[in-house]
Amino acid sequence: MKKGILLLFIFAGVSSACMEIEEISGPCEITILLADGSTRFYEISEDIRRNKKTGVFTYRDENGRLWSTTQDEQGNWFSKSAENGINEVLSISCGDKVYFQKEEEDTGND
Repeated sequence: MKKGILLLFIFAGVSSACMEIEEISGPCEITILLADGSTRFYEISEDIRRNKKTGVFTYRDENGRLWSTTQDEQGNWFSKSAENGINEVLSISCGDKVYFQKEEEDTGND
């Protein structure tokens, strides 16, 4: 009986963890800010997953490298890869759904 209850708890934990992951089938557009200040826009269409709870994306670029997004304490999003370092994410959109878009800074010069 105890074994059955333990297995039930393990199954429930694994099931809830899997439900937090959203697999995105369509292409997504990501705009990043490079270290030199220029922006790069690219489309990803392979292995796109999003953690619904944290908002973290994982995906593969056109060269098959695995990337993930993380958020810092100030609320800025970054895309990082073990091979290519870290880039600030300006926007992520998939179809008509915008998951993240950094707002333009107000310079106060109206």
